[in-house]
Amino acid sequence: MLIIRNHIIPFDGFEALTFWPFIFVRSNDFDKVDENHERIHGSQQLEMLIVGIVLAVVLGASGCGWWSLFALPIFFYWYLIEWAIRKIFCSGNAYRKIAFEAEAYANQDDMEYLRHRKPFAWIKYL
Repeated sequence: MLIIRNHIIPFDGFEALTFWPFIFVRSNDFDKVDENHERIHGSQQLEMLIVGIVLAVVLGASGCGWWSLFALPIFFYWYLIEWAIRKIFCSGNAYRKIAFEAEAYANQDDMEYLRHRKPFAWIKYL
């Protein structure tokens, strides 16, 4: 993944943002643990991109036409919907309870995690 350091992306208050295959970094304090956290998100996004491609192909073949392309960023839809549901129904920090974030935070200190991570490992954090 390519790390891009800048002062625009992500928004103020955030240190880094992954948009596979890029990691946008705002902070000078970005270390190996933070990078590992973002790389875990990169793996999650790649998995969900594959799901989105399959869904787009199925929808396109069933006659949805170009609308089927809306399936591609399914990771971000899932992220926002899960955040909204957790914000409404759960107490505490909804952001930390999102399955994608829970997996990344739980494993960010394990620098070997991505080598042995199983596909869709974030599902067990739902």
